[in-house]
Amino acid sequence: QVLDEARRLAAGGVRELMVIAQDTTYYGVDLYGRRRLADLLTELCRIGGIEWIRLLYAYPERITDAFIAAMTRNEKVLHYLDVPIQHIDSDVLRAMNRKGDEGTVCAALEKLRAAMPDITLRTTLIAGFPGETPAQFEKLCAFVRGQGFARLGCFPYSQEEGTKAAGMPQMPMEVREQRAEAVMRIQTDIMAARQAALVGTQTQVLCDGWDEENGLWLCRTRADAPDIDAVVCVDGDAALTPGEFYTVRIIDSDIYDLYASLAE
Repeated sequence: QVLDEARRLAAGGVRELMVIAQDTTYYGVDLYGRRRLADLLTELCRIGGIEWIRLLYAYPERITDAFIAAMTRNEKVLHYLDVPIQHIDSDVLRAMNRKGDEGTVCAALEKLRAAMPDITLRTTLIAGFPGETPAQFEKLCAFVRGQGFARLGCFPYSQEEGTKAAGMPQMPMEVREQRAEAVMRIQTDIMAARQAALVGTQTQVLCDGWDEENGLWLCRTRADAPDIDAVVCVDGDAALTPGEFYTVRIIDSDIYDLYASLAE
């Protein structure tokens, strides 16, 4: 069914596929009794017309050598991965009922970067989880500074009815929001520096469409998933076609987005 859908999309002109599940690394266990994401990626890569295959949501405790090998040997699979970490302190992770701990998370990130030095890593964090101490929060901030994630989002903890955490003593929402904002300030500086470093370079982009309001073409690099990551704004005078790939020269940047012209 997945392959049939991919073939239909390719026949309709789709150039990029996003393989998304709550945990993509678990694919196949329910149907076949074993993980078969590697097999799925191999088959998806054989479909003509598809150029980029992007993976989202791989839990660190399931990032195995076989999973990494599937990413590296299939040329259409982008060196991009969303690894939802949530936190780095082992006690907080245990309270969240996460299977991995700090060592699991760091080992997974190290393996991914060793195998794919150019990988774009995206993650999501939660600040202000019930019981999170100031020291645990500072540890989270230090982790964000040290890892230098290419893409990161941090959200204040929100009670979810029926969960164990919802019955725990809650810290004031104001404190949760302040903590999440503090993490995002760290990430904003990291992101701005990363984007500024790309000015003057050339890169391949996929054109998503036309921005009528600003008179610019909206494109994305391999490092950017649609709707959640950055965009590359290309000079409106360029003759682009949505769904096509182009090589552009980055001429400017802001905190998140890039500005470019077609490369000669």
